[in-house]
Amino acid sequence: MATINDVAKRAGVSKGTVSSVFSKKRPISTEVTERVLAAAKELSYFPNQLARSLAIKKTMIVGLKIPISREHAMSGFEVQLINGVIRECSKRGYRVLLDTLPEHDDPIHFAVDPVDGVIMLNPRTNDPRIDRYKLMQTPLVLIGRPDPMDASVCYVDNDNVRIGSQVGQYLIDNGHTSVLFLNASSDMTVAADRKSGLYEAFERSGLSTEQLKVLHYSRKQHGNPTKYGYVSLKHSYGNHEFTAVIADTDRVALGALQATRELGIVIPEQLSIVALSDDPILAQETSPKLTSVELSAELLGSEAAKILLKKIKNIGIVQQKVIDAKLILRESCKTYV
Repeated sequence: MATINDVAKRAGVSKGTVSSVFSKKRPISTEVTERVLAAAKELSYFPNQLARSLAIKKTMIVGLKIPISREHAMSGFEVQLINGVIRECSKRGYRVLLDTLPEHDDPIHFAVDPVDGVIMLNPRTNDPRIDRYKLMQTPLVLIGRPDPMDASVCYVDNDNVRIGSQVGQYLIDNGHTSVLFLNASSDMTVAADRKSGLYEAFERSGLSTEQLKVLHYSRKQHGNPTKYGYVSLKHSYGNHEFTAVIADTDRVALGALQATRELGIVIPEQLSIVALSDDPILAQETSPKLTSVELSAELLGSEAAKILLKKIKNIGIVQQKVIDAKLILRESCKTYV
């Protein structure tokens, strides 16, 4: 079996250079990299990841926690976010361990993750997991802000208060003063922020917030986001007066659109719909095409990974970054003014 020394000799470089080519710990020229990889291929050499981990006392693995219901596939947002994390980590020689299981409250589960650091999506209000990672001194970056705000916690997020306010103002400016908001889970910080922004828009325009009907997703009750949108729209339409629906995600909007077809509601003539995330493929395939908010999911993922890799090197680093979002106007909203 070929060794790292054999590869170094065949490529005419040092053992350290071969190690750097595979670990990506320091930049190596393209010419040298190609020579080393060619030598490794000729000798059928594969680096021993376990031996390397023991030597440097790191697993070279990043944990990515994105809870997904077993009944539902990943959304476009989640796929793009994962791509962003993987692309950035691979540049630095890190692999990504994806955990899609529901949130765990068992402290033993937290202690056995074979990772050097963790990226966690959708923190909850007073999330106990944050304190547990702190206690274990595990480098942590959130995608979503912590609540209460904590100057010692790294996170990447959109300005969700601004998103709620911008979408609310857009609907108000187009004559919609009664709105159904199919919000995220009530214990998620993103849900509180978007609701706050929506309320700001109504109050700023001199409208009563009583004209807003806000519902919250429950994994236990609804099972998946599409069912949440479907059931909520079916139960609400006719019982409450509203001319527009704001959906937490494209999947929620998809369920709402399904309900409107069954109820004979014409979009956007009788009801307008906006989604607070943007899956470009899904948005283009809906009929009519869905007005939505571009959250830059891949950038959220890559920026979270950049911060985490810095924090793995220096646990004392704290960075908090806000990524711009953009309202994409398509065909699912009607103007009443």
